[in-house]
Amino acid sequence: MYISTEELKRIQDHQPAPRADRSLLRAAVAIILRDGEHGTELLLMQRAIHEHDPWSGQMSFPGGKIDSGDASAKAAAIREAQEEVNLNLLEEDYVGQLDDLYGIKVDNQYSVHVACFVFKPERELFPQGNHEVADLVWLPISFLDDPDNAHDFYHPRDNNIRMPAVLIDQGKEQVLWGLSLRMISMLYELIDRPLRVLSEVDYSALREIDSRNMDSSKLDTTTQKILQRRA
Repeated sequence: MYISTEELKRIQDHQPAPRADRSLLRAAVAIILRDGEHGTELLLMQRAIHEHDPWSGQMSFPGGKIDSGDASAKAAAIREAQEEVNLNLLEEDYVGQLDDLYGIKVDNQYSVHVACFVFKPERELFPQGNHEVADLVWLPISFLDDPDNAHDFYHPRDNNIRMPAVLIDQGKEQVLWGLSLRMISMLYELIDRPLRVLSEVDYSALREIDSRNMDSSKLDTTTQKILQRRA
């Protein structure tokens, strides 16, 4: 299953909706696509276990905090892709930008504001993770067409919050959820495809996650300090 040229054009033509809500952290990610033998694939990374990373061990796209030295949010996404997965993204690889996303609220303030940029290099790619990366996965979009890959998952900081999720590899504890899954759902909406891996109930819940509010007491002390330091 491939993303067509026409669908890529929809991403290219999309004008992202601006948002200016206050958040503790501004970040940017690179959603990198390639056409492989199993159709179009998305590059995902599993973050290394690290006590100073609030998203330690989670599945994500290459990306991170927008630094003061970055010329733009897109420049930050390109820099992070080079640093984390050793891919030198070029302007000719760029497809377009999705709408910005916000993480869950903590004490009525968003934890993170993320800008999402889509790239599709036509050359062969050989990503290599740095010390921040435990594993790299090229996930075929066909994997997201199978409802059997859906997964029951609860927020690691609050087990009363059920999160729509996709199980990639149980042995490696690779679960796709949260912001990364929301980015994929937004990509699917933009190219007008159903995200069949999720039920209608889970899909609706995914779109409403940023309306949820978490008490900061649910966060461990290290995570609270890191988020406040990065504000």
